[in-house]
This record gives sequence, structure tokens and C-alpha cells, in this order.
Amino acid sequence: MSLSNYLTLVVLASTERQTLKKTVNLLLKHCSHTDIAEIVFFLISADCPSAPVAKKIIQTNCSDVSMRICIQKMPGLSPAVHEIPRHVRSSHFLIIGSDLEMSPLTVPDMIKISKQHPEAIVCASKFKKGSKRENYHLPHYLCNRAVNFAMQRLLRIKGTELPITFQIYPTNLFFKMNFTNPKHTFYEFTIRPLTKGVEYIEIPTNYRRRSEGESNFNLHKYIDLGVNFLSAAWRERKRIKKEAKTRKF
Repeated sequence: MSLSNYLTLVVLASTERQTLKKTVNLLLKHCSHTDIAEIVFFLISADCPSAPVAKKIIQTNCSDVSMRICIQKMPGLSPAVHEIPRHVRSSHFLIIGSDLEMSPLTVPDMIKISKQHPEAIVCASKFKKGSKRENYHLPHYLCNRAVNFAMQRLLRIKGTELPITFQIYPTNLFFKMNFTNPKHTFYEFTIRPLTKGVEYIEIPTNYRRRSEGESNFNLHKYIDLGVNFLSAAWRERKRIKKEAKTRKF
């Protein structure tokens, strides 16, 4: 594996300002620059509040890490996840929010494990033993755990946090999965590889509810998100059964 072409850090941003700066600073401070191919600011629009901040970070970048901006074409988180790998120029990528909810300090540990297991998906889970959660409300916790448990049962896969994209993901693996529907990609992102036997390695991370602006997910949106994940798991279950029947004939 060429370390200079190893990992693209994709930083999602829309309304974040101060936390966007802190996210990038923490990544640059704690990650070895030889592991980072580039940092991509994936912005919800060209004129979103995060756009001038991202431009300023690039203009004042004194590190040896390349940075650039990509603008999302279709609205929504799932279309974003569908688009992102098509902008990646390295063997692996990691999608991280710029709200500091999921800790950038976990990324160096993720990188270390990913380099030892380059074919695996390496996830930082806030539910893995050893994690800490700050200001994570009980209804959100119960919804997440219930959905995660149901997905495991439906698909016979294992993981403490399946509905997440805070993962180091092999770029070629993404395209092998044949995610054809932008509206579904986010929900199938983890479960499809796992149903095909891809190794899934989780490590603990610290979670802190965002301090800048409101969380992207209130309880109502959280429930909608859970329903979409369960729907994706059910579709995946049906797809697996259909493939199994086809192989028999």
C-alpha cells in the first residue's frame, strides 16, 4: 500500500464554522501526514455558511496535505454518501462530520488498524466498550440500539453501530458493492459489505453532542432514519434470498 496515496479524509460541512476549523486542525495535528492523501471539504452547496470557512482553510494551509472543495450535486445525506467515493483519489476514504460529535482524535487509531487490515472496514463506534457519550439523550440511545439490534437479526451480521459512516472504507470495495440508488446508498453502506463477509472492525470513540448549532437529527428525524435503515435491511434480506434462489438454478 502506498502511504502517500492511502487515505482521503472527506469532511462534511454545511453550517459549521468554528467546529469545521477545529476538526481540520485536530486531524492535521494528530494524524501522520504521510497517511493522508488529501482532505476534501464536501459542502452541501457553494454558498453554504461553511463554504467561506473551507476556502479560508485552504488559502492559509501551511501543511503538506493537499486540500480541495467538492460541492454536493443532490440534496440529502444518502446522495452525499453515493457521490463522495467518486471524488476520492486514494485507496481508502473516511467520511467525518465537521460538528465534532464523532471525535477526530480516534482517526489515528482507525488508520493504524486499517493499515494492518487494508481489506476491512474500520469503524469508530460510540457503543463499543470503552466509549464515552456526552449529552446523548436516552430516546436517541434507545432508538439507535433497537434499530441496530433489528438489523443484526434480520441480516445475521454483527456490529455495535451499523447505521454510521464514520469508517475507513476501501474505495474499491464501495464500487464492488454496486450501490445504484443514491437514495439508498447511505442505508446500505455498511450492511451490504457485511452480508458479503467483509471484515468489520470496530473501535471505541467518544461522542459529544454538537455545540455549534442544532443537531442534524431531532427525535422525529431520528425515528425516520431508523425506519429507513430497517427498510434497507429488509430490502437487503430479500436481495440475498433472491440471489440464493438464482444460484440454485
